[in-house]
Amino acid sequence: MNQPLSSDSSVSNQSHKQPLGQLLNEAGLISAQQIEIALQDQFKSPNLKIGEIMALRGWIKQETADFFVEEWYKLIAQEKYPLVYYFRKAALLSEKQINYILEEQTNQEEKVRFHHLAVKMGFVKQQTVDFLVKNILILGRNDRSPRKSFATPYELLKNYIRGETDFQRSQLKKIKLNNVTLKGVNLNHSNLTGAELKQANLSNSSLKLVNLTGANLEKAILKEVDFEGACLNHVNLTDAHLEGSNFQQANLREADLRHGYFVNVCFQGADLRNAKLQGANFKGASYNSETFFDPGFIPSNMGMRLI
Repeated sequence: MNQPLSSDSSVSNQSHKQPLGQLLNEAGLISAQQIEIALQDQFKSPNLKIGEIMALRGWIKQETADFFVEEWYKLIAQEKYPLVYYFRKAALLSEKQINYILEEQTNQEEKVRFHHLAVKMGFVKQQTVDFLVKNILILGRNDRSPRKSFATPYELLKNYIRGETDFQRSQLKKIKLNNVTLKGVNLNHSNLTGAELKQANLSNSSLKLVNLTGANLEKAILKEVDFEGACLNHVNLTDAHLEGSNFQQANLREADLRHGYFVNVCFQGADLRNAKLQGANFKGASYNSETFFDPGFIPSNMGMRLI
């Protein structure tokens, strides 16, 4: 039987607690858009806890919220159990689902782990399994060091809803912010490599010298955004709305701009070599002698004007 935690270990554990929304997002149980909605609900109804809001909306079970609030930090400091134990405690799998997986496990010709079958059957996400493995089975009971400081979707959205807009030099590599609204924010010098920003609204924001290499901004609303000096290699901007945005000195090599709306955009000094431009609207977009295009490309044929 596990020994109870000492008061010292409890204090150490409590000091490194993460917000519930952040935990659920990292575990693949809640999306960034759902966090945004829940935080807006909480702003209107401050007496409701974030977990209660998510449960009321049907995104998670109340038992799951309670598990991560009341038991998570105690369990990760204790002895390790099989993953099915945590699936049950967090109400991520019902008894019926657990029994079904166990039955299928016995019918397999070759040995298959419980969580592999759970993912294969669609009962849990691989991201959830990876989260549990990392925090419980790999870090273990003796690793209570604080996490590295980095911005998560929860932290970013919570501060934004509270009125903060200055997020300069944020480390947001591979962050998932699909469908969220972050209008008028300052993300200058931030790292957004591989970020997921599909259908996000970042209008009137400043993203100077941002690294957006490989980021996905498909159908994003980016009206009057300042991308001066930004690195947008291999970025996906298909069907994005960028009217009036500034790409001065930006690197757009091999970017996908197909069917994007680039009316009155500034491309002065930008590098657009090997970019995909089919179907994009460049009416009134400006460029100069320092703008790089592919050989044979005629900007005026696309409605662009030389400054």
